[in-house]
Amino acid sequence: MPRWYSPGPRSHGGGYAARQDSSARNTPAGKGVYVAALRFPEWASWRDGDFRGAEAVLFRDSVEIAHCPMGALPDPDRMRIIDGHLWTDIAANGETSVFCDGHHRLTIPDEELLKGFLIENDTILTLGQRPGGRGLCYRVNGEEMFSARAGTVFGRLERDSSGTHFAYGITIRKGDAVTTEYHIMNGADEMATVTPNKGGAIYDIRVRDGTVYRSERRGESPSSLCLVIGESYHSMDVGSAEEIHQCKLLDCEGEMMIKGYSIMGSLIRHWIRSRDGLRYQVISSMGVPDIYLDSGKLAHLITNRDGRVTKVVKGDETISAPEDSLYLRIRSSSCADFRGGTFAAALSDTSGRKHRLFLDGRLVPLEFNGYFTSLKIIQ
Repeated sequence: MPRWYSPGPRSHGGGYAARQDSSARNTPAGKGVYVAALRFPEWASWRDGDFRGAEAVLFRDSVEIAHCPMGALPDPDRMRIIDGHLWTDIAANGETSVFCDGHHRLTIPDEELLKGFLIENDTILTLGQRPGGRGLCYRVNGEEMFSARAGTVFGRLERDSSGTHFAYGITIRKGDAVTTEYHIMNGADEMATVTPNKGGAIYDIRVRDGTVYRSERRGESPSSLCLVIGESYHSMDVGSAEEIHQCKLLDCEGEMMIKGYSIMGSLIRHWIRSRDGLRYQVISSMGVPDIYLDSGKLAHLITNRDGRVTKVVKGDETISAPEDSLYLRIRSSSCADFRGGTFAAALSDTSGRKHRLFLDGRLVPLEFNGYFTSLKIIQ
């Protein structure tokens, strides 16, 4: 059984790598494990709300390669790794500024939380949620293409050969009844409007090649989960005793599936289901934050009741965490990735600065004041 150990390069004691030249900021990134983090000065007590000096940092294979200030209210949702580059945004003073690896790229003339973000060559596509219930806006290079005065972004901004797609929901009241009306968009044009069946719920909406896919519960039973393809309903056959959660659409092995988990008494069952039935699952009495799929194999972390990572499982291989990893946690599902046979996870030290990267059997130290926000493997 492999052992955890701690070789590999360290970040240079808080020193900064040279910024990339602006002419190279959209060049393809090399292979590696890319990790984003929020970092604060050594004196800042960010756990107590002192966010002064916050900056986003990007590591490649544990070596720092980029950084960018994050303003007075740093938000992990305003940080993203795209093609090995660190894209960030700051909303203040009536506008939103977008940066790539610390270089200013775009100013949006409104304060928005960018719930969707795509890069195509030199084109920046954004889907922003306006604060205070003022709706949302889809933009191309900062120019408004579509906006709604009310509504909440639902799902993600995606693009394929059939167009650029997103969805948003509007709360509708009819007498004493309250429901959500979902608008499915192709750029500035509306493709369809859907509402859940009485007593049901829509968990996720995506568009592929012009076809609308939905993850939907048809009735009041928490187990009546369906994959909806166009207008065709496919039952997911979740057990009647199971309470289902998450139920997100997953583009997997050439088809759309649903990824979620069920609670069965003291057991938690994570699964991936297609229209033909159950494809993959992990059943555990311990904590399993999420499951990750690569070439037909699953990987996942196991945590104890306090959220501490105790084991890493990749396929048939199980690796136990060392005794001194008492405070290592995974902050969100985006802090791990499984790709090309490599499983990596960014584990934050919730009580101090001794963070660790799990890199396929190695536990590599990264010490800084802050926490990890996301991880992506580029093969």
